[in-house]
Amino acid sequence: MEAYPPGFVAHNFPLIVLSGLSSLPPYDHEQDSYPLLEERGTKVTSELPPVTGSTADELLGIFLKLDAQDAAWNGRPGRGKMGTMGFRVKAVGRGYLLPPRKANPPVSSTLEPVAQNSTRSLPQTPILHSPLSPLTPESPTFPDGLLTPLWILKHQNLLPSAYITFFNFATDYNLSTLHDNELKTGINDIRSSLTASSYKTRLVVVLVSEPNKFDADVDERLANIRRATGLDPKNSMFFLPPDFSTVELRGFVGTILSAIYPSCIEYYRDLSKHTRRKKNRGTIPPPTALPTSGTSQTLSSQGWNFRYEFKLGVFAEFRQEMDAAARNFEGAYQGLLAEDVFESIASWSPRFNEARLLADVLVIRILRCLLWNGQTTSAVQSWSNHRSRMQDIIDRKGKGSLNYGWEAWEALWSKIMAETIERAELPIFAIPGQLRLPDGQPTKAVTIYAPPEKAIASGERLPPWDLCHHEGYWLNRSVRHTRARRRRALAMPEEDRRSPAQSPASHVASKSHIYDTYLCFDPHIECPVVGSKGFNHSQLLVDTLRRSAHHFAKRHQTRAVEKLELDIARELARSGRWADAVQLLNPLWHKLSWRRAGWWHLMEEVAWLLRESAHRTGDAEVLLVIEWELLSRGESRTFVFPPGWQYDFSKCLDGLQPPKSRPRVVIQADGVASCLSVTFAFGVAEGHVGEDLPSQLIITSRAHENSAPIILSEVRIVTEDSSMDIMIKHDSAIESTVTATNGRDHLYHVLLREAPPSDYAFSPSRSSTSKTTHSILGSSDLTFIPSITKGFALTSLPREAGNIKAVSAILYIKERLFDLDVMVPFHDENGSEDWWLEDKAGLLKKRLSSKLGNAVKILPKPPKMYIGLPNLRSTYYTDEHVAITIHIVNEEDEEANVTLAVRLLGQSAPIPELAWASSVEAPHGDQTTAPGKVLDSQSSHLPAHHLGLLPPSASRTETILFQAEPDATAFLLEVKTLYHLSSDHETPISKTLTTDIAFIGPFESNYDFWPCVHSAPWPSYFYMNDEADNSEDVKSAQGFIQSWSLAARIASFAAEPLIIEDVVLSIIEVKNGVLCSVSSTGIHTSESVCIAPNDLQDRNFELTVQKLRLDDQRASSADLQLNVKWRRDHPGAISTVSSLAVPQLIVPFGEPRVLASVQNSKVMPGLIHLDYTLENPSMHVLTFSLTMEASEDFAFSGPKFRTLQLVPLSRHTVQYNIMPSVEGVWIQPQLRVVDVYFNKTLKVNATEGMRTDKKGILIWVDANG
Repeated sequence: MEAYPPGFVAHNFPLIVLSGLSSLPPYDHEQDSYPLLEERGTKVTSELPPVTGSTADELLGIFLKLDAQDAAWNGRPGRGKMGTMGFRVKAVGRGYLLPPRKANPPVSSTLEPVAQNSTRSLPQTPILHSPLSPLTPESPTFPDGLLTPLWILKHQNLLPSAYITFFNFATDYNLSTLHDNELKTGINDIRSSLTASSYKTRLVVVLVSEPNKFDADVDERLANIRRATGLDPKNSMFFLPPDFSTVELRGFVGTILSAIYPSCIEYYRDLSKHTRRKKNRGTIPPPTALPTSGTSQTLSSQGWNFRYEFKLGVFAEFRQEMDAAARNFEGAYQGLLAEDVFESIASWSPRFNEARLLADVLVIRILRCLLWNGQTTSAVQSWSNHRSRMQDIIDRKGKGSLNYGWEAWEALWSKIMAETIERAELPIFAIPGQLRLPDGQPTKAVTIYAPPEKAIASGERLPPWDLCHHEGYWLNRSVRHTRARRRRALAMPEEDRRSPAQSPASHVASKSHIYDTYLCFDPHIECPVVGSKGFNHSQLLVDTLRRSAHHFAKRHQTRAVEKLELDIARELARSGRWADAVQLLNPLWHKLSWRRAGWWHLMEEVAWLLRESAHRTGDAEVLLVIEWELLSRGESRTFVFPPGWQYDFSKCLDGLQPPKSRPRVVIQADGVASCLSVTFAFGVAEGHVGEDLPSQLIITSRAHENSAPIILSEVRIVTEDSSMDIMIKHDSAIESTVTATNGRDHLYHVLLREAPPSDYAFSPSRSSTSKTTHSILGSSDLTFIPSITKGFALTSLPREAGNIKAVSAILYIKERLFDLDVMVPFHDENGSEDWWLEDKAGLLKKRLSSKLGNAVKILPKPPKMYIGLPNLRSTYYTDEHVAITIHIVNEEDEEANVTLAVRLLGQSAPIPELAWASSVEAPHGDQTTAPGKVLDSQSSHLPAHHLGLLPPSASRTETILFQAEPDATAFLLEVKTLYHLSSDHETPISKTLTTDIAFIGPFESNYDFWPCVHSAPWPSYFYMNDEADNSEDVKSAQGFIQSWSLAARIASFAAEPLIIEDVVLSIIEVKNGVLCSVSSTGIHTSESVCIAPNDLQDRNFELTVQKLRLDDQRASSADLQLNVKWRRDHPGAISTVSSLAVPQLIVPFGEPRVLASVQNSKVMPGLIHLDYTLENPSMHVLTFSLTMEASEDFAFSGPKFRTLQLVPLSRHTVQYNIMPSVEGVWIQPQLRVVDVYFNKTLKVNATEGMRTDKKGILIWVDANG
């Protein structure tokens, strides 16, 4: 939009002026171009010093950052600050000039009538108007001008809606009164100046406190200043306390702008009301002076209506009311193009181009308003309608549209649309990830045009050019008209293109009536004669094309971008900028989508343009690449060569200046159309190490029919990881083995051999991490004339197992002036389709199977070594010593050198350590025990065991030993034999045997734990034994002693009978000051017992627990472990100890308890003696009430009810005799024992030979009495 005055096309925001903030010179703003500003402008100044310092600089920076002059032309939420729509911010010093409202009075000599028939007379006192009014003689619009950009400059840059002045606020108590009086005087002076100017600019005062100081009376002082100056505390006076942070300063600035925004909008609303009142009067104000002479006339009433509508639209735009602005601008546009305004202006008059400029400006502002409101289709239609109306007017009244001036305006008008869309930042054209994506706008696919508006009827069909396309479309349209502009400029006669100084005056005058120079150059600058400088059309085209390509590229319109880049290259070549053309075309050439689409006529143009540019710049690398592709042809691709062209690729660099170093160029065949096609395939899908592997390489020449032969110096087949590279060197003396009947297909059998290291050590296919040096070498004739196809039958011998995949072929060309490497990658979809076979008639082509291609799987050589585990058991048990025998038999036909390796693998650590039986000493004759070490890892390895040379059918046996873990788990045993035959030391062969070994626990156990009555007397609280006892136990244990029984029930989970040799209950730990001893009871105490699978064995133990101190009443615990010593039931089995966990046993000592014991009478059959032992381990006298309940099942003798007192640390036994009345059942005596003091019922504990349930103890009555 540089062609139009900035004030005409810029978006308008409310203007605020910052005065007295930082050290800025006074009157420093754009004032020079406004008339009478220095002579009659109102000065607004103050004698008080400006506010300076870091706070002032930061405040100024925050205000200036909020300047919205570069903001997007849209009204989406969030673009303003603190709820506002933005301001135009201007910073000045202590002085400012407001533009004058009236012009100077005219000189009396200018008061002359304009025409003889004028009946209007001027008053004696001239009426003064604005310096910019058409009624003022000194105005640039006098007498019939419409509008000048200075009017918008006045309101946007000179006349503020708010004048914000900053003052220091002193906090010194001694100077506060003086300073406040100075503030009042300075503020009132500024207010008086603003009032004298007759403008309604709002005065806003900001008082900035001194840093690091605060006055307690600040509120009273501020109130005094407000009363004296008449400032509104809500929106006219603000106070900034000291030491505000940056965040707080931003909030303070936002508060000021939010407070003054309504008054600023009201300021422009008042201006609109004033303009509307003047319009509604319907009369033309009298001029200060009439035009002097000639045909000049004053502005018509329609012209005044245009002015009023334009001003109303601008003021509405100041208020951001874009709907109202659009209506006013549309009314002004229609009034401007009316018959009484634009149509009445002569085309030779300067006012004609001024009116045309105003029409363009109005449409630009209308476009901005429509895009602001999202009316994209209406905007495009307005743009198009204005173009059509202007063309009609120019054709009827102007100089026509068949000249370069009209094409220049067309190009500019298209560019205006692109720039307007770009400034509007329409959400429909937002690119995901761009910086100014609208807030809350979701990420979506990019669009290239906006859909029709909702206001347009859904059934209405719109032409595509009425839809709003993105910026690149309009810039591309501008390019087309710029080319037409240059074409029409070049068509001008040479005499019209000469400078006015070189042409006669009559010719210059006639030229001015022929060529339209609106917003463009005169003919002698637009297209000067040879030897003169003028306008550079090529540079304009290149810049516009690049901008257009940028917008198309952002929307991934690849083909459009490629076409535009080709246009740029054409312009660069036209202007002789060959290096820039190469820099542009070289990357474009490799990524062109036209090659994949088969658009060879476009490819040909790019190719020849790039070749010409490379040849002129001497770029050998680019020249070789482009010559290689130009030489190729295909079924639908043949590049047309100029007449007399030399078809010899080896001479393509002839005529160039020799480069400093020999060029070596690498071409990726995927990126160009190569003149040599290469396919490769293996003859089998699977092969074996040491066996022949057939493969075929087929190369076809697709060079131009009349071209010279292409001679390759070498062909290299590159495999993945360079596992088996194949090299074929050129030897012209080798002839083909078989030739087809068509004479174009030739098959060569290539004899391959191991390549010396010098041939592949520096291979471009090898990386520094390649792990193989296996490459093979052969020779053949590598001369290719056009349309010839050569097949090379290859037979290789793989040395290692794995996958071999041919990834590419490299064609090496070594000529006199250059080296060229063509890399042809192999893809799965473009492999060889045929396999060439020899036939009596020549060559026979056989269709390859879909399983064959450029990859083959090499299997190891099949091993013939037997591995057996003769003594492997189906089940092993935890803690067991394991011995596994490994039997090896050589089933090869020749002697083998064998090494044995064994691993034990598990899901998690630890893993038992393995050992060879031959390396472990046998401590008991021929019995060998396994090592007991456990490794903290997930695998256990044995060192490789070399078995030596095994003749055919020979065998060897080895044994491994280890001890199982205590926990049940599973392992994987891997036995691997590594060997090589005596006839082939380079080919390793291996065989692996794996088997699962599961370890289960042989036993599980559950336990019963109950108390017993210890026979030893308790220590007395009232008695001391004088007899000395010097035993250590008596000295160490002097507390209570208790007896407990533990019954262990051992269950066998083994799959076979096992021998239990011994069961021992071990004490691991006892806590809380007790001594504990264990003894075995029952029948199985020392002899070995055989336990069958799923069988049970009971073992009983007695625990004696005694406190160390008599006063220690804490409960104690015991951690025990049941150790079962067992072995398998076969001779020579090794004994194993398996440990079974016992739950922690709790032994209470501090609470009273009741123990029941039973014994059958030896004197009277059927009589049962039932004893209740009550224990008081506390330090208190306890009283118990005992109640024996009667039962129908038995009769009893003993106390029915009694009270028993127990002294501290004592026990007492209450005896009952029971005579049952039933036999062969469980009877249940119920003795209720209640602690009288605590009213707590004690539980009766059963001892040996009894049971318990919820009700109490149970006693068995024998059937035989």
